[in-house]
Amino acid sequence: MERYAKEKLELWDLADVYQQEFEEAVPEPFPSMPKIGNLKSLYYKQGLEFLENFSGYDDLKILEVETAFDYPIDDWIFNGVIDLTYETSDGKLVIHDYKSKGDFRSKREISEYARQLYLYSLYVKEKYGRYPDLLVFDMFRKQKKVTLEFDENKFEEAIQWAKDTVKAIRECWDFSPNCEKFFSEQLCNHRSHCDLKN
Repeated sequence: MERYAKEKLELWDLADVYQQEFEEAVPEPFPSMPKIGNLKSLYYKQGLEFLENFSGYDDLKILEVETAFDYPIDDWIFNGVIDLTYETSDGKLVIHDYKSKGDFRSKREISEYARQLYLYSLYVKEKYGRYPDLLVFDMFRKQKKVTLEFDENKFEEAIQWAKDTVKAIRECWDFSPNCEKFFSEQLCNHRSHCDLKN
């Protein structure tokens, strides 16, 4: 998607390039999910379906693609990478974030994920002189989008959440391992040699 947005790939090449490069780009083993079956195969198929159905950005003015930034907050630096920033045909400024997540479980979960894009809005305001009008989550595997209108109260809440989180990290002295079964057996980077996993 980055190469397409930067006009380095044509729309009709996306699915072919995906098929050619998937194994090299995604070499890690996927978690074992007995109820779902082969998770890697499922993700691959859903990604391919997304690209085969993707119709492009013809009506959008692409402003930035995969933009890495650093933004000072208090005495620390927030850094992020914005997948896509664009203007719609009616002039709305949009932060667009691709997610491999299938769906959100609740409005609360949407709000938690939205903190990321609200924090990205700090950079957008600095760069373009205004906050984004819309925040878009594109759950490409399920070909579903969640669009949020920018809300200044939620923006302020996200900044406070970030500040509180940094404060909590700085004050924390308990680094006990997380031995929750699925995480410790399937995701933890130290699972192959950890004596504590279940």
